Amino acid sequence: MARSGLQSLPLRNALFALFIGGILAYGATFAWYLLDRFDLVNLIRDVNYDDAFYYFQIAFHMADGKFSTFDGGLTRTNGYHPLWLFLITPFYWVFDKTETLFAIKAFEILLVAGGVALVAGAARVARLPWILLFAALPALYQRKALFMGMEAAAALFLLGLFLLTICLSARDPAKWRWPLTAVAFALPWVRLEYVAIALAATAALWLLEWSWRARPPRVPVSEWARSMFSARAGSPFLAAGASLLVYFAYNAVVFGGIVPVSAATKQWMSQHQWEREGGYSLTENIREFLRTGVFDDELLIAFEVCAYVVLVWWVARRSRSREAWLLLAFLVGMFGLAAGHLAKFVQSVLTVNIWQGKWGWYFVPAYLMEALVVPVRCYVAIYVVRRFIGLAPLHASRIPSLGVVTIGAVILAATTDFTAPFRFVDWHSEVTYREWRVSSYMGTLVMDRVLPEDSIVGSWDSGATGYFSRFPVVNLDGSVNSYDYLHVRREGAPAAFRQRYGITHLANVRELAYHNPTLFEGPWFHEKTEKRQFKLWPEKWRWTSWCGVNRSAWFWERMEPHLERQADGTGLLVDGRLAQAFVRDCTPDELAVWTWANQGGPVPTPWTRMSIGFCTSAIVLPHDALLPVRVVTMPTGEYLADRVGDRRPGIHSDFDVYLVENVLIYVKNPCGQEDVDAPFFLHLDAVVSDDLPRHRKWYGFDNLDFRFHKHGDGPGTMVGGTCLVEVPLPDYGIATIRTGQFVAVGDVLRHLWEGEIHLG
Repeated sequence: MARSGLQSLPLRNALFALFIGGILAYGATFAWYLLDRFDLVNLIRDVNYDDAFYYFQIAFHMADGKFSTFDGGLTRTNGYHPLWLFLITPFYWVFDKTETLFAIKAFEILLVAGGVALVAGAARVARLPWILLFAALPALYQRKALFMGMEAAAALFLLGLFLLTICLSARDPAKWRWPLTAVAFALPWVRLEYVAIALAATAALWLLEWSWRARPPRVPVSEWARSMFSARAGSPFLAAGASLLVYFAYNAVVFGGIVPVSAATKQWMSQHQWEREGGYSLTENIREFLRTGVFDDELLIAFEVCAYVVLVWWVARRSRSREAWLLLAFLVGMFGLAAGHLAKFVQSVLTVNIWQGKWGWYFVPAYLMEALVVPVRCYVAIYVVRRFIGLAPLHASRIPSLGVVTIGAVILAATTDFTAPFRFVDWHSEVTYREWRVSSYMGTLVMDRVLPEDSIVGSWDSGATGYFSRFPVVNLDGSVNSYDYLHVRREGAPAAFRQRYGITHLANVRELAYHNPTLFEGPWFHEKTEKRQFKLWPEKWRWTSWCGVNRSAWFWERMEPHLERQADGTGLLVDGRLAQAFVRDCTPDELAVWTWANQGGPVPTPWTRMSIGFCTSAIVLPHDALLPVRVVTMPTGEYLADRVGDRRPGIHSDFDVYLVENVLIYVKNPCGQEDVDAPFFLHLDAVVSDDLPRHRKWYGFDNLDFRFHKHGDGPGTMVGGTCLVEVPLPDYGIATIRTGQFVAVGDVLRHLWEGEIHLG
């Protein structure tokens, strides 16, 4: 029997090594797939938050020998979490600024893959059935917040390392105590609230061991248990606390405040928001955070993990078996994740407004708990049932245990979409932020060509602007500025600060469709921009080749954008697959109407106003688009008059719906955000039912339902007070068009409005 067990151990190790190799290969394939399909425009628009460029620009300056600055040395900032910054800084020693964006994206994905592998290793050490992780852990690749340029990928890797070292230290404290201490020391440097993870997990291990030693043991306490209970076992606990004190002291001495200035700024902005809303309310703030969905289910999982620790300890308190201790060590690691998530919840509801505390990269411990909770449920159920019915630890319980594990693995595999991360390359963030990031980037390219050489630019949401501009860009929202600037903002005199650093221009984006003049502090903004006279066109034109990414050779090359002036005075800047039109000024009811070679009809997009005195409009060109691209400025009413003419709407309801050639045009004026939040339904009856797509023939009609803005690629455009939607129809003969909007009320779909167009 012993020989059989020895023979099975190498087999189990080989299978687990194959599993880990599969996890890493999955991550590497995902990285290759994403980078092979993405160019610079995709990276800016779809897989990097604007805040990520705060990290990138500070890392660029640090690699260049400048100390912790976003604007090249005008101000010092600590508005970041240091570990992620330190990890990405060396990339700027090897690559240029554009190449580094791709290298960091690959590094992020591989960090996630490594974190997943470390979690699997922790489960293996704790003797959890790792086959249950086959479908659970790849679900982490579907968390888009892990790949958006922030510290989330590094956080997942470090949390996986923490789980592994805490399980290894439970098995062999003398060997793994100091690696666990080092990981505990590093946790606050990836996110400040992670100190709660180390403190809670280490304290829980201490309490568990104390509770076991306090009772008369049936068997002698082993050497590894005595070692765990020794005074030296508190080193991780002490390391996390010491790390926090070192971090606070460093910030206080070097930057003038103990926490990152970004956190202090968010707290100050939250206080102002609460003042405008009638004051801070603890109960209302708790409701707001739970209502957003960022804490509700995750908090229940956190409490569930706490219950598992108590349950397994209660069942195992008499046996004191090594198996129970290793399982408890893994659960204590998850208890630490729960404590970290609870700490973030408490910090959020006490200090920040909901609009400052719901970003996806805050919730990495919750993502990890969600991925592990189903395997842990299965194994805890196996362990508890086995103890209650009195089965022996191994051979007598092998068949029922394997049955539960197999059923759990099948359920997880059936409910997990393994291809979702690969569809991530076609995913776009919410339309407002997506277009805002594109406009910010392309507006910066325009700014670089029209501003004087000695310009110093101020910008509020300045991530992409600061990263791509050739001018120093001073951050004015305070996230990556200094504590001095925060004090000035508190005193209500930001203009003096701007004069102190010689800011000559402002560069920010304003969506005309969501016009809000208060964003730019009223008269100061207008005075700043109107007194500056800009020359729209450069003195000398430089015609260059099409720019983009040479992916086939795995070398990223950034060329000069193609700039041309059109006959009507509109400027056109082409960079990669993105074309950006810009004019000296625009009005809230104007459209940029795009046409290019091989395009069937005009494409309208709203203008975005840049605070440097220009209006820009961006569009992503197809890969086979041919120059010249043409864009004209046109009032919305004039565009509709050209498209619709004197036609009467086929449907006259909340929206007027016109049928122009083979395109449905939906128009509403005036309209607001509430008019476009509800989905649109569009059902078509074919003249000949056999013409319907194969998957629709059974229903008898074609379903082309859509949203006004679906992940940034919806057909709708909101310009000023007008909503405009253009939907091309299929080529087959259409007998009836039924369309409208609907909302879901429970399990019932209720139509808000509807109408029909009969074609015969």
